[in-house]
Amino acid sequence: ARYADVVALLAIRRDGALQFLSVAGKEAVAAGAHAGKLVGAVAALTGGKGGGRPDNAMAGGKDVAKVNEALAAAADILGAQLG
Repeated sequence: ARYADVVALLAIRRDGALQFLSVAGKEAVAAGAHAGKLVGAVAALTGGKGGGRPDNAMAGGKDVAKVNEALAAAADILGAQLG
């Protein structure tokens, strides 16, 4: 609630796999951000899948070697959501 205009994406490497978490504040969602679609698209770049609500979502990834590439693409993915 304190950061209503923020979108965050977190990647965690654990036991040879990836876990992604994305959150979006109310103002960010109103502007077009969708945490579920963002995290799903990022996870897909690592061979994973997932998604969730516009404000909170999780996904799993498979190819740990592609995590930096996937995170670098997140800004473009989010930019497309915001138009």
